Amino acid sequence: MEISSTTNEYDRLIARHHAMRLRRQLLVPASSSRSAADRPSVTAVAEGRDGYDGAADQGLIRDSLGSVAPLAELIDRLYAVMFRRRPYLRSLFPASMEFQQAHLERMFAYLIEHLHRPDRLAASLALLGRDHRKLGVRPVHYEAFEEALREALRHRAGSRWSEGVEAAWVRMLRFAVGAMSAGAESALAEPPYWRAVVVGHQRRRPSLAVLRVRTGEPYPYRAGQYGAVEHPRLPHTWRQYSMGCAPRADNELEFHVRRTGPGGVSEALVEHTAVGDELRLGPPRGTLMPEDGTRDLLLVAAGLPPARVHHDPLPGRVHHAPLPARVHHHPLPGRV
Repeated sequence: MEISSTTNEYDRLIARHHAMRLRRQLLVPASSSRSAADRPSVTAVAEGRDGYDGAADQGLIRDSLGSVAPLAELIDRLYAVMFRRRPYLRSLFPASMEFQQAHLERMFAYLIEHLHRPDRLAASLALLGRDHRKLGVRPVHYEAFEEALREALRHRAGSRWSEGVEAAWVRMLRFAVGAMSAGAESALAEPPYWRAVVVGHQRRRPSLAVLRVRTGEPYPYRAGQYGAVEHPRLPHTWRQYSMGCAPRADNELEFHVRRTGPGGVSEALVEHTAVGDELRLGPPRGTLMPEDGTRDLLLVAAGLPPARVHHDPLPGRVHHAPLPARVHHHPLPGRV
């Protein structure tokens, strides 16, 4: 009961924060200056999108990997430092950090690999920033992350640490934070997440369930997109699922969920979900439809839902892309 009331209070604070920021954006002229507290790591925006030399930092960081690798151990140290210095931040993360740490490791690898193309990288990071709003991430959290990264780098590098290498890592981080913050700012009019009530739950197989949920306000997705889902049993743990139906006027969505292992979101959705339960959905992401709807479309799918939405005959569909001339669907054997 205490956990539930704390989560509800946190949700109310998040909603009020976004409402206040949106109100300020609407009332204050665009030309007026904002206070430093209102700027989400703006130095990183300037560095990353206005002449940031990502290629130079990429070389320095790659040269330093031998002294701080493996990345998994660097990240272990980073989170240990951050939670020791800022214990209150631990509540923003899932109970099990395994998935989160693996995700950050992939993120660091992606940043390092593409740092020589900061313009393209910024576009991807902006989308990530929009998505991170559902986690309640604030500029002060990025500052705590940077502080922990500095200490983790020094610990891992030992005698091979240098100011130049640390500065390159910090510039890369600030560039990423700036692009993500800009993406979050651009989505102020969009909710950070949608509440969805379960209106149907069918077990098609022991490990497979079809969920129907209804949002209180329109969920603006297009056919072929996916959304992150959070279950109340696992706060701050989100998993991505493709919508299994075309957009409908009654705000109802369908998810086909296969249990992939014990203790995760898929198990909670398949085995511990009932009509009336409330889930949270992150903003819709991705695309599957081609821009040109005049050509035939061949869909070879490992699962039915992403392909099905393109020829779903539901009359209430809205916001969908033009249908291709013909759709040829070929599910892989044994995976429908």
